[in-house]
Amino acid sequence: MSSPTPNITVSVDLTNPGQFFACCGLLELADRLWPGAEGWFDQQMFNIQGHSNECNLTTLLTKLSTTKVAQLDTSDNSASPLVLEAFGGLRLDWWKKGETAKRQPIDIGTTKPLMTWSGSQRGPRIFRLFQETLSNVNIADPFNQPIAVCDPQASRPDKAIAPFYFDSRRDGTSQDIGFSPDENDVSVECYPTVEILALIGIQRFRPRIDDNTDPRSFIYTAWSVQLPAVVAAFAAKSAIPIAAIGSYRFAKTSRGGEYLSMFSRAKRERSTDVHTQA
Repeated sequence: MSSPTPNITVSVDLTNPGQFFACCGLLELADRLWPGAEGWFDQQMFNIQGHSNECNLTTLLTKLSTTKVAQLDTSDNSASPLVLEAFGGLRLDWWKKGETAKRQPIDIGTTKPLMTWSGSQRGPRIFRLFQETLSNVNIADPFNQPIAVCDPQASRPDKAIAPFYFDSRRDGTSQDIGFSPDENDVSVECYPTVEILALIGIQRFRPRIDDNTDPRSFIYTAWSVQLPAVVAAFAAKSAIPIAAIGSYRFAKTSRGGEYLSMFSRAKRERSTDVHTQA
């Protein structure tokens, strides 16, 4: 049986949670543009096969860079839900808690524990600024292009904005340079393509949460067989037995303040929940 020929292929570091969830975001968007698209991991690559000649990374990222992004709660510039018009009205709100008509919190299965940005960060604005960078992405290696993204409307338009902190290459920055960039008003480059796609990916693709570790940890599985998004989401959290590259565990670590956190580098672990491939 011949191997499938993917329409989209990207290089991925599976020990970087941001890159894993960015791959999930690519599959989510591909499925909405080309229904039935399937994705799978192959060692250091992530692949998507679509049932359309139009399925390619350039088209996908162009759509994402130009789609209208609606901020549903205009009074909440930090964490308002967002809607992506060009992708079937995809709603992004996994970081929010549900509420009843009387504003009582309810459990709607969100992954709010994964939220990394603080109230002082303007989530919708960060998303739109990162969205603008997608038009200049190198399609050959979209996850490995560091950029200092500035906000011309900010009080310091020459200072790079802080990302969502999904990309774990920021983990350890404070130790490397001897102080926290966030606490000392220092601009640092980030990876906008990874950040924006990871935010999208987590909407459907949820890691398994382990509350028995200190700090709480999260586990995701890189499946290695072709799966549509709706099934792959279960494979990603080890909810179904499936052939996989392996499972990876990460945590949210501090980036210098009580409410400031980031995704740590993940470690591959042994798992009895998946049929691991070498």
